[in-house]
Amino acid sequence: MTETTLDRQWMRRAVQQAAHGYPMPNPRVGCVLAQGARFISEGYHHHWGGPHAEAVALVHAGDEARGATAYVTLEPCNHHGRTPPCAEALIRAGVARVVTGITDPNPIAAGGLARLREAGIDVVTGVLTEACERVNLAWLTAVRRGWPFVTVKAAITRDGFMAPVGGGQHWITGRAARSAGRRLRAEMGAVLVGRGTVESDNPLLTARTRNVVNPPVRIVLDPRGQLSGTERVFGPNAPTWCVNTEWEVARDETGHLDLLALLRQFYGRGLRGLLVEGGPTSIHHFLQAGLVDRIVLFIAPTMWGEGVPWTGISLEDEAAGRTLPGGWTLTGSRSVGQDVMVELDRQVQIAP
Repeated sequence: MTETTLDRQWMRRAVQQAAHGYPMPNPRVGCVLAQGARFISEGYHHHWGGPHAEAVALVHAGDEARGATAYVTLEPCNHHGRTPPCAEALIRAGVARVVTGITDPNPIAAGGLARLREAGIDVVTGVLTEACERVNLAWLTAVRRGWPFVTVKAAITRDGFMAPVGGGQHWITGRAARSAGRRLRAEMGAVLVGRGTVESDNPLLTARTRNVVNPPVRIVLDPRGQLSGTERVFGPNAPTWCVNTEWEVARDETGHLDLLALLRQFYGRGLRGLLVEGGPTSIHHFLQAGLVDRIVLFIAPTMWGEGVPWTGISLEDEAAGRTLPGGWTLTGSRSVGQDVMVELDRQVQIAP
């Protein structure tokens, strides 16, 4: 059976649902149940370990799920993990038809569509594929290539500085921008800084965001083991990984950590997203290695004239959709309180 106008309509609503929640290291998934033009229920995957989108929608639907169509942004899972298989839940609920946007690239969870067909359920695939890919870009990119999706985040002055001369902690952006930055930690599921940031700022690196169930993993790069372990980042607020002398990590020809090898280790430990917050040295190394997929800058209206520059790319041309130097494209710009949040994406290269 081919897709219909109603299929696209309901899938758009499922995509909107998928954008909610903080499910990392699981995918963002949205589900809508409908009977023709009649809406029945909807749901999304709120957090890792919680019920999947299909399960939430089915609970809300009750008996009305029988004979309905389920619109799911990602192929329903077919494995027993922390929750039962969604494909089996849809079969038991008696849905007549399942429409999906994309198939699951994770071999452990894939196979849901085949199981649905075996049960006699009509299956339609490839509806609003681009939108379903975009809402779940970080997770899909990570699973397809084998290392986390990397976002660099920095708060900078209008003239490009992220710290005053001599270093030290100094708020650049306002409260709204800082809250948005903490939400990014939860969305990525992990946040990374270098030893210098821990020494100068002594940050907590927690999300402190409403509705976040699983705190993001905090990662500190301290390859020479110089930190004492008493810094706030090592407190009980969230899990912390300290990449120090106890980690077996290869180094490149310059003696620096082999960041790609490190990212593969992170992936093996379950990470699918990573927010690199700095400082400038860590940001520089990730950018130089070509391992950054997205840059998020919170730009304050202030001008310092001097300071520690953020290591990044030119922002001289902020016309939406224009390719900026270094292969970056401006994909978003909006006001966040008194500041401006700018997003730049790189064309993601997926390893075969």
